[in-house]
Amino acid sequence: MIKEPLKIIIRRFTSRILESGLLVIGVALGAGAASSGIALHMQTSRFNTEVMYSSDYRELVVTTVDNIEDMDQAAIETLKTGHAILTVDDLEAAELVPQISYAYIKEPTQMGFFNEEMISEKGGMENLELYRPKEGDDDKETSLFFEMLDTFKNAKDNSDYIIPEIKELFGYSVTSQFFNAENIVAEFGSLFSITDMTSSKNIVVLGSETADLLSGDKSVETLIGKKIISFDIYYTIVGILEPIGSDYDNFYFTAHKKNRNENSKLRFTVSDPTDLDETALLLKEWFKSEYGVGQIVISNPAVEAQRIISRNRGITFLILFLSFAGLFIAAVNVSNILLSRNIKMRRHMGILKAMGASRQDVLSLFTLEALFITAIGSVLGVGLALPLSGVLERSMDLSRGSVLNIIPGVFFSFLLTFIFAVLPSWQNSGLKAAEDMR
Repeated sequence: MIKEPLKIIIRRFTSRILESGLLVIGVALGAGAASSGIALHMQTSRFNTEVMYSSDYRELVVTTVDNIEDMDQAAIETLKTGHAILTVDDLEAAELVPQISYAYIKEPTQMGFFNEEMISEKGGMENLELYRPKEGDDDKETSLFFEMLDTFKNAKDNSDYIIPEIKELFGYSVTSQFFNAENIVAEFGSLFSITDMTSSKNIVVLGSETADLLSGDKSVETLIGKKIISFDIYYTIVGILEPIGSDYDNFYFTAHKKNRNENSKLRFTVSDPTDLDETALLLKEWFKSEYGVGQIVISNPAVEAQRIISRNRGITFLILFLSFAGLFIAAVNVSNILLSRNIKMRRHMGILKAMGASRQDVLSLFTLEALFITAIGSVLGVGLALPLSGVLERSMDLSRGSVLNIIPGVFFSFLLTFIFAVLPSWQNSGLKAAEDMR
């Protein structure tokens, strides 16, 4: 009883191969659009959460006003004369604000190296010696340069020193809590401590990629304890960081000295991003009492984070609406085409019923056809959704989401299209055999 109806369906599918192919393509386009839209929505939601809880958007940056013209309002009263200079000591504000988890300084820095290439570019060692300061000269910067040059000449055959083959490296001068705030740990050696900030010893911690660059063919662990000579100072390597997959892998980190009187940016990290506004107000009052009105600027990244999140949500909901609209149009078109095909099959359905087929037999026959079309279309939709979702994520500066994000969209598209495809069969299967054959 079932064998003959299946032959009819197969003949109908193959005899109208163009129409059947268009049905499958329609389902594929709808499923691809909806799946990529849902995948983008899931990735955007994940990104928004990461933004709110990332270290970049959980910290307040405190800086001084560069000059009087930049102030929002003039300083009415100050407790300290002159312009404010923020130092390590001002990190003590964190002790009075319970919402703050970490307080640290991170200032960009760089070091240049002595090597044979650098000396050749300067005209050779003999040419450099012509500029060596005479006894009694008061040029401290030049004196330091030649002091390090002498150290370099003596260090070339000393295994305790490293002579990098590169010209310079970039890094950060940081206080000890920086590593805790960024969840950075050492793979070899150790990180900075509070006492290192007051020590006369100059130490450096290397990112993983920087360590690979300096170690050459040797194990990076052998760098621990070695010294690097820069133009004005030498550093002892005390630690190498675990790879963290960010730009920090390519930098080095030196201990920010407590006796430095250079104006610094202070960074205060909170555990809960919802506390940023309240924390900013408390810090503002503390620095106002220390330096007076209008001397300090506190930047709150939560405002920028909310702007990014609002933009992403708006774009995502628009794309989601358009993709669902495309899926709905595809499902309606599939339903209309199958309805037209079923109407042309009414006489065959009447013959099947007259031969003893029940309503369930006829319904299962055309349900199988709808299942076949929507299944093939949904599988092809996966092939469309993969590159399309990638393009959408790159256009919004999002990282590539998991392939599994496409599965919910494909399942939803298949279910919706299948329901619309079965409706014509359900409607026509209820007619009597005589009416179908008439």
